[in-house]
Amino acid sequence: MVSVFVGYGFVLVASGVFVAALAMYAWERRDRVGAKPLAVLLTGQAIWCGCAAAAVLSRGTWWALFWSRAWYVGVALSVAGLFVFALEYTGHEKWLGRRTYVVLAIEPALLLVAAAVTPSLLYTTAGQSPARMLGWTIVSGDLFWAHVVYSYLLIAVSSVLIIRFALSSGELYRKQVYGFLIAIFLPWAGNIAYLFTDFGIDTTPMTFAATGVVLSWTVLRAGFLDISPVAHREVVESLNSAVFVVDGEDRLTEINDAGRELIGCDDAVNEPVADVFAEWPALRDTAVLGVASETRTEIAREDRYFDVHVTPLYDDRNHCVGRLILVHEMTEQKTRERQLEHRNQQLDRFASVVSHDLRNPLNVADGSLELARETGDPKHFDRLERALDRMTQLIDEMLTLARGGSTTEAMTLPLPALARAAWEHVETGDATLRVDTDRAVVGNEEQLLQVFENAFRNSVEHGGDGVTITVTADDDGFYVVDDGQGIPEAKRESVFEHGFTTSDEGTGLGLAIIEHVAESHGWDAAITESDAGGVKLLITGVETTTTPAENAAIGEYTYN
Repeated sequence: MVSVFVGYGFVLVASGVFVAALAMYAWERRDRVGAKPLAVLLTGQAIWCGCAAAAVLSRGTWWALFWSRAWYVGVALSVAGLFVFALEYTGHEKWLGRRTYVVLAIEPALLLVAAAVTPSLLYTTAGQSPARMLGWTIVSGDLFWAHVVYSYLLIAVSSVLIIRFALSSGELYRKQVYGFLIAIFLPWAGNIAYLFTDFGIDTTPMTFAATGVVLSWTVLRAGFLDISPVAHREVVESLNSAVFVVDGEDRLTEINDAGRELIGCDDAVNEPVADVFAEWPALRDTAVLGVASETRTEIAREDRYFDVHVTPLYDDRNHCVGRLILVHEMTEQKTRERQLEHRNQQLDRFASVVSHDLRNPLNVADGSLELARETGDPKHFDRLERALDRMTQLIDEMLTLARGGSTTEAMTLPLPALARAAWEHVETGDATLRVDTDRAVVGNEEQLLQVFENAFRNSVEHGGDGVTITVTADDDGFYVVDDGQGIPEAKRESVFEHGFTTSDEGTGLGLAIIEHVAESHGWDAAITESDAGGVKLLITGVETTTTPAENAAIGEYTYN
């Protein structure tokens, strides 16, 4: 039996040296969350193991009793260190003020004073016993049991905090979670076995040392989250981006609120990622793709756009253990980019007109003015006037495009009134207008006048002499139809392009303005052939209503 105790003594010596070195290692990494109290815990365990080893190796002597009282310095540091570690690492730092440290110091101070002055309060001896670890039969006193209750209380609180933290940390950190649970179980098992059984060896120093080793591996080596769990949860949950953590078996191990909202599922943890993203094929393909480095891609779903950032997760042996997937919606950004691109195109068009389209009539005006001065012939003034009119038309139409945007000041507008007003603003020659509708639309009056003016001008300029233009409407929109020469089918897709015209007198902007106004209202514009072989302008996607009788004349009207 003696050889067993001697062997156990040397095991305690080795354990003490090891945890002392581990305490130095933890202190060198004291910038990590929980590392400082962990270093205190390990220092206490080193003292505890060292004193226990000295007591075992001097068993049966007075020195054994001395070292058995001295080890309470290590016990106090170990228990208090574990409690402070649990508070700090689980995000309860607000309880770690000066008052807390003073309260934690009271019990150890009283215990150590009592152990030094009146050791009988801790225990008394009932003679030597070769079968006991210290070589003495120890009878525990009231102070000892009070200390046991106090220590168990701190260890119990620490255990609850750490277990709750470990179990809420996600499947990705399964190994570290197991480490925490083992670390908490060991000291309970060792101390209960010594106090409440006939087992002659107190393994509590060893089991507490094992706790320190496991905690050190979990926190310092395995890098459990590298931030406190509360900070981890707060960071993840506060992200606007959806966060998904996928393990090496392609199962979802963690998801934040934004992710649950995105996929429309509250209970997706531990499910195969292919099933979780079954309704998101593009995201599913990205999530299940094994990646060795960070990847970034954009995916679209219906009218929404998302930026998907996938980062591989590696353990301390550089083995890929999973993937972190961040999904950030960028629909608004895409919308702004399209709007900016559209604006830039408008500026390019404006610059084109200023630099090119206006140059021709400006040269004509300059030449006509020079000839008028030289010859005095009035026909040159007529030519000058036409050039100026041409420039005015170009400027007005380009300003319409440049100022265009979303509709404002929308109101209910009778189509008959709009058509008649626009007709009066256009040089129509011998053309005829028929209004064959009593419907109204909701929109911006000025912009809708521009639609009709440009549609009428286009029909007059390209439809031929005596063209008849008819305005009609139904539940889906309104239409401007003429019986002119029409537009070849091959060119109909190009008519809305900036600068496209089939006439030397046209600006190529009229139909572009019509499409622009339609888009700003959320409508669609298209060109097709009318029943008479002419042009039919369709403005669809419009909610039309019947015009009140006092606002529109019902029937067919002709204006020359």
